[in-house]
Amino acid sequence: MQEKLPAPVQAGVRAIRRVTPGPVPVEAPTVAALEEGRPWWRRFGLWFPLAVWFVTRATTAVIAVVAQRNEIALPWSNGILRIMFPTGTAPGYWTVMSNWDGQWYREIATHGYPMVLPRASDGTVDMSAWAFYPVYPLLVKGLMAVTGLPFAVAGGIVNLVLGAVGMVLLFRLVDQAVGRWEAVVAVVGVCTFISAPILQATYTESLAIVVVVSLLMLLRARRYWWVAVGLVVLALSRNIVASMAPVILTHLIVRWRTEEELPRRSKVGLLLLTGWAGALTALWPAVIGVVTGIPSAYTQTLAAWKVGSDIKLYSWWTYLVAAYGWVGPIFGIVAVVVFAWFMITHRTWRWGPEIWAWAGAYPAYQLLVTNSGPSRLRYAILAFPFTLLIAWFLQVRWWRRWRVLLLCLVAVLGVAQQAWYVSNYIVVSHLDGNVYYP
Repeated sequence: MQEKLPAPVQAGVRAIRRVTPGPVPVEAPTVAALEEGRPWWRRFGLWFPLAVWFVTRATTAVIAVVAQRNEIALPWSNGILRIMFPTGTAPGYWTVMSNWDGQWYREIATHGYPMVLPRASDGTVDMSAWAFYPVYPLLVKGLMAVTGLPFAVAGGIVNLVLGAVGMVLLFRLVDQAVGRWEAVVAVVGVCTFISAPILQATYTESLAIVVVVSLLMLLRARRYWWVAVGLVVLALSRNIVASMAPVILTHLIVRWRTEEELPRRSKVGLLLLTGWAGALTALWPAVIGVVTGIPSAYTQTLAAWKVGSDIKLYSWWTYLVAAYGWVGPIFGIVAVVVFAWFMITHRTWRWGPEIWAWAGAYPAYQLLVTNSGPSRLRYAILAFPFTLLIAWFLQVRWWRRWRVLLLCLVAVLGVAQQAWYVSNYIVVSHLDGNVYYP
């Protein structure tokens, strides 16, 4: 007989049972299921996310075209930005959207990875393409080979396609797991988030959204072999695969507690899958070590960017103190406590164990292993369950009747923030004073 659980946990388990009852997920017919027989252009779950995606990306493109007029000439490397492909003043939309790390992905797509680690003048390992993961630049290289397009254009097109796929998958995941309103808010929230312009730049965020959402859907559908394959793809796309380990473990715990007799094979398999997600963090460093013949090549390369493998939580504390005084850390602690409290209420358990676990695991991972630099805005876009908090807030009875209008207002404010983000984070308008980067 199983131990009796505390009352809050029992409430959570009952909520999960309502989301995924029985040994195999069996759901009541949803609006999406009823739409299956319609032509694709009449399926809300398809045309809505695509419409939001392309309208918001077209808006960002206009913003970027205007903002790129302020880009300075970048003829050589400097103390802030490594220049491998010099550009002139106001270089145009495609070029400006391939700034910063886009130069490194272009280097990989056109010249590949160096077989010998480059060295700086003092003999230490210098910056190199090995710090960047291979899936995205190889996809772009393939399109370049087929079409003859230059990197900036091919990279942008790849991300436009990946982002469109990602929004359709995100809508489907949230629609099935939580509800139609939440799915609408998820897509609108991600597409109008302050750093969403990075989804059409030559970065890996669009690819990461596709892979992460696909993994959550596969885990929810219990396609565990495909999850194992998807984890390998994620491990070669971004350094976030370890964030999936708590998600898989949570999925196991919920199955263990909600199913009367969970087969031993399933228990062992999910435990191994959890370990697999953690172990794959070492996959790309191992590849680099084998190719270069230096086992620590990856960590030495990151050191050239002043990035270490230690816990970074202290850097957030330092940042909050420096930026806001002691009010900053106090606010940060309160925010974490409130978020943790909200995450254990019935309002979030209805998301299902997979989305719920990702909502906690990914932000925790970022707080622990990343610095509090400007890139935090870009990293935050993968914490897409934050949009479900917005969906819940807009459903509060005092303003529920105006929820659509309020969502539109949130979207407009988000696009306004995107204009600031493009002008200050993507466009290089100066190299003195405070310089932000994606």
